[in-house]
Amino acid sequence: MHIHILGICGTFMGGLAALAREAGHKVTGCDAGVYPPMSDQLRSLGIELIEGFGADQLALAPDLFVVGNVVSRAHLADGSPKFPLMEAILDAGLPYTSGPQWLAEHILQGRHVIAVAGTHGKTTTTAMVAWILECAGLQPGFLVGGVPVNFGVSARLGAGRTFVIEADEYDTAFFDKRSKFVHYRPRTAVLNNLEFDHADIFDDLAAIQRQFHHLLRTVPGAGPHGSGRVVVNGLEESLARVIHAGCWSEVRSFGAAVSDFTAQGDPQE
Repeated sequence: MHIHILGICGTFMGGLAALAREAGHKVTGCDAGVYPPMSDQLRSLGIELIEGFGADQLALAPDLFVVGNVVSRAHLADGSPKFPLMEAILDAGLPYTSGPQWLAEHILQGRHVIAVAGTHGKTTTTAMVAWILECAGLQPGFLVGGVPVNFGVSARLGAGRTFVIEADEYDTAFFDKRSKFVHYRPRTAVLNNLEFDHADIFDDLAAIQRQFHHLLRTVPGAGPHGSGRVVVNGLEESLARVIHAGCWSEVRSFGAAVSDFTAQGDPQE
């Protein structure tokens, strides 16, 4: 499959591009401001990068356009579209999808997905979980919103069944306003914390809590025929409200005085 990624130089879409290339797909992409280090990383993988969002990129004739959430239907002061390529795709009736949707269908399907969500600490915790699993010999796949020092890359397919992903609550695309993490369908969801953020798309904390509850709805159930687990910060009242709104999976806690998981030893060790 040949995919052309609109907004390829973001941390998420760049990681997706690397995964797609590793999986054997032909990958090209475009963005505004194609520059190092992401441009160097992508070109080293054999990914052709194009500056800007010109409609002439239709000539690449990919099988599918993958649209990042940087893309919109906005127009400039002179009335011309800010993203003429997207307008051309729509006008021609060509196939397109979002990054999270493509990832769910082509990379995450059949994997044990561990999704790390929260207002803060997603990148660090995702990298830590991936490294713990690596040290345990499980060879996980991962997609991190940064480049972990231990791995040297932001994403890889991995040889094991487990896939660890940084689960962002920001919206998916201009045509899909659900949070990205709703697409990932994790078997294990880690909820670090939850505060008001992204005021450009969320009206208040309750709106973000609603999206986190949508995430919980996608985790498999507990019991003899289920294997879903939610690992939650027991000190966070906003997360307690999310859990109390309805949770069908096993819930394990950390952070509180009485928790299922605790860390011992000096923090500097």
